[in-house]
Amino acid sequence: MKKKVFTILLLLVCWTSYADLTTGTLPSGQKTDFSVPGSEKAAVPFKRITVEPGDTLLSITERINEGDVSIDQVMDDFTILNPSADPNHLQIGKSYAFPDYDDQSQP
Repeated sequence: MKKKVFTILLLLVCWTSYADLTTGTLPSGQKTDFSVPGSEKAAVPFKRITVEPGDTLLSITERINEGDVSIDQVMDDFTILNPSADPNHLQIGKSYAFPDYDDQSQP
């Protein structure tokens, strides 16, 4: 009895793995955007700025954008543009992509 259960379980795992590898886990109609900063079409318009002493994510974003933007939106967009960077701990002298909400030229 244990052999039958193990065999069925093994076949089920193999079949689901095969189905996942051949068709994928995303629905076929869903579009994904894997844009990288610096590419022609980024998910969020941005400006590349080098952090200076005393700069914060919010201070730089307010400096390059005229209108008011929610902090949550800025944090989310910064994380999209800089996936490996922590928005709370910017490094002085390092260049980051900051969201540019005034730039309407990029879609």
